Amino acid sequence: MESSYYFDEARNLIVIEKSGTVSVQEDIDLIRRIIADPKFRKGMNSLTDMVNCTYDWTLKDIDEMRTYVYSLPKEFGPRKWAFVSSGGVTQSSAKMFIMMHELRSADLKIRLFSSRFDAIKWLSSRD
Repeated sequence: MESSYYFDEARNLIVIEKSGTVSVQEDIDLIRRIIADPKFRKGMNSLTDMVNCTYDWTLKDIDEMRTYVYSLPKEFGPRKWAFVSSGGVTQSSAKMFIMMHELRSADLKIRLFSSRFDAIKWLSSRD
């Protein structure tokens, strides 16, 4: 996986772009790098562009990532994550992750979009 991210401080947003095949460990390592970045702030939302990457994850992989997300400190505050995907196996994995996540967490809202515009609109809303 190749990835990059930047902070849009005016929107309180982390913008993440990924390409290639994504493993659970690579995703966890990326989140750790972002959290360790001095620009990271409590309550930041994120936009993850997954259009050019592949998440061909098993249920075990999805559950491993969900477990990691649940282990993140509650002091990060309420936040939203928007995933943008163009379909296929990546979109299916994202839908499964979101469905499993919603069974347990209220502090982090996650939605899947097919366009960045719609994702940013949701992230900017009070929803």
